[in-house]
Amino acid sequence: QAQRLVVIDEIGPMEIRSPIFRDAVNETLDSEVPLLATIFARSLPFTDAIKSRPDVTLIEVRPDNRERLVSKLSGRIQALNPG
Repeated sequence: QAQRLVVIDEIGPMEIRSPIFRDAVNETLDSEVPLLATIFARSLPFTDAIKSRPDVTLIEVRPDNRERLVSKLSGRIQALNPG
């Protein structure tokens, strides 16, 4: 079985101006395919709705933790796509 993962470099103010982009993000979030994305930290209705979803895990990336996050996220992604 093929492994799948959707990666979005940023869900931010400029990107969410596009209805096509917003629809694609929502479609992915509602699917079984894992999504790894960076998301705008400040409050916007669209990004706030994503952040408040029960199936979303937020991990803050900071200079002091970003190196450790590589292995942490790698393990999480592998767990989502066993095989």
